[in-house]
Parts: sequence; structure tokens; C-alpha cells
Amino acid sequence: MSEAATTGSGTPRPRRSIGRAAAILIGGFALFAWLAGGGPPSPDPTLPPVSSAPTPRSAAEGEQATGLLSQIISAAGLGVVLTGPDVRPPLPIDLYDLPRIVVRGASALDPSGMPLVAILCTDAGSAAMAAERIAASLATPGNLVLVPPDARFTVRRSGSTVIIFQRTPSGDPDPAAADLLEATLNAFGEAVPIPR
Repeated sequence: MSEAATTGSGTPRPRRSIGRAAAILIGGFALFAWLAGGGPPSPDPTLPPVSSAPTPRSAAEGEQATGLLSQIISAAGLGVVLTGPDVRPPLPIDLYDLPRIVVRGASALDPSGMPLVAILCTDAGSAAMAAERIAASLATPGNLVLVPPDARFTVRRSGSTVIIFQRTPSGDPDPAAADLLEATLNAFGEAVPIPR
């Protein structure tokens, strides 16, 4: 075998120039990788997922709302689940900035749990106004497009907290547990009627 290779035009080229081109190409990739941060990407941190919900104004406010929702769920005989994705009920746009807490009621048939959402207002008066606006919003045709056709809502107010429970009978993994949670919630706080 000879020491030369041929190019596309038939002229001989020494094998050393092919090796040099490969070394330059590999070196260029290595330099690019080093400049771009080098090495494989670092592993994802093992922190809990960040919620898109506005956070409570204080730790005490968050603990109080979590305690209230947990009390309702426990009274229904369900397991309390404090983790899971954020829940964004169809609210009036200007109320999306209010802090919210989500706690889920889990059963054997629904281990991820049904969410109760607490909207945290600054005082009982603002909660009463927000609750009425939320209830009216839940009956608006524009907002109803965002939920399944058979979705139904329960809205209750307790002090400065508005509690929302949405269930969809056709999609409930555990209808009996959803019925129980809804009935238990109806025994807490004040009812906020949803216009029909």
C-alpha cells in the first residue's frame, strides 16, 4: 500500500494531512465545548418543583391556610398530600396575583389526590368581595371553556381565605371520595353561591 491517498481530483495527498485535518476538527470541537461551559450538563437539583402560584405574604399565613385545608381533608377521612402541581382555577384576571395554597385529598383509588385551593386575601372584607367575584367568574361562559363540560365548583369562605373545589364527575378516579370531600367542605366556613 502506498503512503498517499487521492483527492477527488485524483492528485495524491499524504495521509498525514488527513490526520492533521481530523486533529484540527477534534480540537475545534473541544475548544468550542470548553468555551460553552465544557463537560456534560450538571444534574438537575433535587429540590421540589417551583410553583407558579404567588406565595403567601408570610410563613404564618401559609401555615394557617395549609392547616385549614388539611383539617377539611382529614375530616373527610382522606390523606393529606402537600405536594403536586399547581392548580389555577379560572379566576378573574386581577385576582391571579393573590397568593394561593393547594392541598390534595388522597384516597386508595386516587393517590395523587383531589385539590382544594385556598386563595389568600388580606382580610375578611376583601375575601368576601373576592369570593363573590370568583363565584361569578366560575359561571361565565368564557371561563367555562377552560374546564370540562361537567365540571362543578364549590366555593366557601373562611375569614380571609376563599376555598375552591373543582370536581368533574365524569373524570373522578374516586367519585365516593370526591362526594365526601365536597360534603365535608360544605360544612366549613360560609357558602358562596355560584350564579346559575
